Amino acid sequence: MNSGAIDAYTFLQHGEVFVGLQTGNFILFGISLSKLAWWQSLRYLFSILMFALGVVFIKHLQASRYKEHNIKRIILIIDVILLVIVGILANILSDIVIVGLLAIAAAAQFQEFKLMNGNPFNPLMMTGNLRKLLDNFYSFLRFKNVKSRSISIDTFLILFCFILGSLMMGLLTNILDEYAIFMNVIIVLIVLLFTNQKVIK
Repeated sequence: MNSGAIDAYTFLQHGEVFVGLQTGNFILFGISLSKLAWWQSLRYLFSILMFALGVVFIKHLQASRYKEHNIKRIILIIDVILLVIVGILANILSDIVIVGLLAIAAAAQFQEFKLMNGNPFNPLMMTGNLRKLLDNFYSFLRFKNVKSRSISIDTFLILFCFILGSLMMGLLTNILDEYAIFMNVIIVLIVLLFTNQKVIK
């Protein structure tokens, strides 16, 4: 939900740039270059670079002494901090700074949250998840594979929540404009408040 909402937010409110869906930014970067739209091209490139920086930063945390603690909770706290900064300073910070901060937040989620019930998934790009859903649903229908049914349900929930996050952000930006990002703060805080270190695995 958070991933869908955060990309919808920057696309709608901050220059039609994605912060998680970097495939989209690569495509839009190429299109902008073809039209000689240099400034817009730089916006996409900056998001890509900040996302890369976020991945490296989280990789460093994962390899450091913080691995002794619950790294997932640490990353969620970092996400909340970045989201709150953007929310509070939404009318002060430039679009490119907001995109940069949120690209780091998206990268943090992407780098750490890769499994659901022991099965790999992608929290940012839904093409692979859609293929996975259809593949496992077919296996369940054809071969009555119980594990495939479970994976299908989990993957469907991922896709549904991603769309739900985008939908809610689309509606909220009509009311709250740039401050709609606080919806993401609430989403991440719910995860932090209603789970403990043993639950987040």
